Amino acid sequence: MGAVRYQRLYDAMCKPHLRGDQRPPPLLAALRIGAHQLFALDRIPVHAAISTGVGALGGRSAGLRGVVNAVLRRLSEIRLDERGLQPGPLGRIPEALWPIGLGERHSLPDALIRDLQDIAPGDEDAAFGALNLVPPLCTRLRPGAEIDHPAVIRRDGNFLWWRDPAAAIATAVRPGHAVVQDRAQASLLELADAKPGQLVLDCCAAPGGKSRYLSDLGCKVVAADLVPSKLGRLVQGLGERPRVACHDARRPCFMPGFDLVVVDAPCSNSGVVARRPEARWRYGAAGLSDLERLQTAILVAASRLVSRSGRLLYTTCSLSPRENTDRIAALPGWRVVSERLVWPDGWNGGGYGALLERTTS
Repeated sequence: MGAVRYQRLYDAMCKPHLRGDQRPPPLLAALRIGAHQLFALDRIPVHAAISTGVGALGGRSAGLRGVVNAVLRRLSEIRLDERGLQPGPLGRIPEALWPIGLGERHSLPDALIRDLQDIAPGDEDAAFGALNLVPPLCTRLRPGAEIDHPAVIRRDGNFLWWRDPAAAIATAVRPGHAVVQDRAQASLLELADAKPGQLVLDCCAAPGGKSRYLSDLGCKVVAADLVPSKLGRLVQGLGERPRVACHDARRPCFMPGFDLVVVDAPCSNSGVVARRPEARWRYGAAGLSDLERLQTAILVAASRLVSRSGRLLYTTCSLSPRENTDRIAALPGWRVVSERLVWPDGWNGGGYGALLERTTS
């Protein structure tokens, strides 16, 4: 995953040592694996990182193996003996040798950099570097549960961050005391200020984190999703009489009348590319256009299911205005009551949420 996350940075570092015709995909993959071990995995000795990179080619030509060996040896010569303050591979690379462009330096697509530059908080380097910070596992305690464990490294109300994910699963999640949930995503749900007894529809509910959150608040939750195989997981944590349905959120099978409709829309996942490194390489004009059409269709359909006095909550795991504020602006007859953009950091992923109500009764 690290080699995928930082592949653009590693490709930029290897480029000066390669001829134009020396870039078959297996060669690049082997170089990325070796470079990641050299610059990001401090416990691996230099000779072992080079050997692993060469070995990643398997039985391919001796010529390619020689190229990998030579390039990784050249890279090992610039590796800092002591890690600097910068997290990730940049902490082992002399600052004078960092790529100039933000996209190469932080291994992000140029399209993503362009879309986020106007909204990035504070220093650009720090903001885009934060997209690569993988937070510790976070869990939310279920009502009435209490946990005191040495693997817990941070607490925020019912949210616990864990040093050891295995301990979290064994101690908290598997016994049902807690659920895995990113604090940032829960903060988007807080915008709705949902009350016990309210009838709530979660349109795109799988894997079920938001539905469980609302159910734990005492709401009457209907959890719906398009994929039948995901419905089993939705049942868990929704009480003794779970309300689960299989539907296409663009053409929902419900009548209007919900106090709250939640649209956790399919998105580019640009706010959680640290945990889902492959998602960054799908970010581009073609994929975004398809997502925008889907997000708008779901949002329009969901808005028709809200009761006259009810509200609509739109959330994504994306930071892109194209998927967030632009989608809200394209929904006529609704206004924003409150909204929140959470930029990722070392403890949380990123995302966006907007609570909407009708402009006319």
